[in-house]
Amino acid sequence: MNNDTKTEGRPWSAERAPRRGPRPLTLLVIAIVVVTMAGLLIANLATSGKTDSPAVQTPSAPGENNGSDSTAQEAGEGLHKKDGVPVGYARTEAGAKAAASNFQAAQSTAKFLADKDTRHKVTSVIMAPESVTQRLKTLDEQTETAMGKLGILQNGRTADGAPLINRQATLAAQVTSFSKDLATVELWTAAVTGVADANSKLPPTSEFNQWNYTLRWVDGDWRAVTITRSAGLVPQATAGQPSSPNSFRELGGDADAPPYAG
Repeated sequence: MNNDTKTEGRPWSAERAPRRGPRPLTLLVIAIVVVTMAGLLIANLATSGKTDSPAVQTPSAPGENNGSDSTAQEAGEGLHKKDGVPVGYARTEAGAKAAASNFQAAQSTAKFLADKDTRHKVTSVIMAPESVTQRLKTLDEQTETAMGKLGILQNGRTADGAPLINRQATLAAQVTSFSKDLATVELWTAAVTGVADANSKLPPTSEFNQWNYTLRWVDGDWRAVTITRSAGLVPQATAGQPSSPNSFRELGGDADAPPYAG
C-alpha cells in the first residue's frame, strides 16, 4: 500500500500536509518502529514486513461488506493480551481500527526499541506469519545500530541513567478499505522521541506522522501484513519554549504510558 499518491478523502495524507525540512535523528528513531530509517545514523530508507500479497479478497470501500455502521460495532468482546499486546478483535471495521491503533501503541515504547526479546515477542503477535521474518530482520539490524549510536542499553537507558523516551499517541484513525479478509487503516499520530539528557544526540523531539496498516484476518484475528509511514498533518507550533531534555526524565520507562485503545 502506498498512500503517498492517493490522497483524496484522506485529511492527513502527505499531499495535504505542510512540508518541513527533515529532522534526520528524529526520523531515525521513530522510523525504527515502522520499518523506515533515515538521516544521519542509517542511510537509505527501508521498509520491512512487505511480502507478496496473500490470496485474499480484494478490499472494497469502507462499509460495503460489514453490514452496519462501524462506529456502532464493538471492537472485540474477547480482547485479551498475548505477550503484552491486546488481541481478539472483531471481524469488523471497528475491530480493524482498534487493532491498528493498539499495534502502533505496542511498538511505541522504549522497551520495544531497547530490548530484543520484547521486540521479537511483540512483532510475532502483531504481524501476519508471512511478514514476521523479514520485519524482524530489518528491525533488529536498524534498532541495534540506532541504539548503539544513541548509547542506549537493553534496559532503555544510557550508561549515565538517561532514559529513552518513545511515546506515540493516535490522534485519529480511519479505515480506507475493508473486506472480511483484508483491511487498510490509516493512523495520524503525534510522537515524542529522544533521550532525556542535555548531551544527547537526539533530545526529546516531537513528530507528526501517518502510519499505514494493511491488516489480514488470520486464525480468527487481525494481523498486520505491512506497516508503512508517510507525512502526517503538522499543526502550527505554539509560542511555548521547548522543555529541557532533563525535564523528561520522569517520563522514562513505560509504566506510566497511556492504556491501549478499546
